[in-house]
Amino acid sequence: MGDEKLAKNIAYHDLVRMIYQQEDFDFVGVALQDDTSWRKIHWRYAAGNTSQRFRKIILRSGIGIAGLVIRTGEPFAENDLDHHQYAGYMSQPITMIEHLTSAVAIPIFDQNQLVIGVLLAGYRHQQTITAHSGHVLQEYLQRFQ
Repeated sequence: MGDEKLAKNIAYHDLVRMIYQQEDFDFVGVALQDDTSWRKIHWRYAAGNTSQRFRKIILRSGIGIAGLVIRTGEPFAENDLDHHQYAGYMSQPITMIEHLTSAVAIPIFDQNQLVIGVLLAGYRHQQTITAHSGHVLQEYLQRFQ
C-alpha cells in the first residue's frame, strides 16, 4: 500500500472515531468506492458499530444510502428510516445491520470533485436528524481533506 493511500486510510479511521467521540451519534461510518471497480461500494470504517457485519456489505451505485449519495452527489437525511420508501435490507443494509432509525450522509469528493465515498452518521433511537447534523459532518470532513 502506498504512503498516500495509507495516510488517507488513517485519516478516514481517525475522522470516524473523532466524530463518534465528540458528537452524540450512535454510529458513524465511511463507505468508499472500490479501487478495482467503481461500481462497487464498501463500508470501510465505522465507530459505534454493533458488529463487523458492515464490512460484508457490497453496494452498487444507486443502491442503499451510500450508493444513492455517490450516484447523486447530494446529501441524504431521513428521520424515519423504518418507513422510508426504500426501507429494507436490500435498499438500506447499513441501517438494518446497525439498527439505525435516523441517519444523515454526505458525499466525499476527491481533488477532481468526483464522489468517491460517503460519510454517514445515525441514531438507533428516535433522535432527530437536522440540517445542522449535515453541517457538522461537513465541517469534520473539510478538516480531513
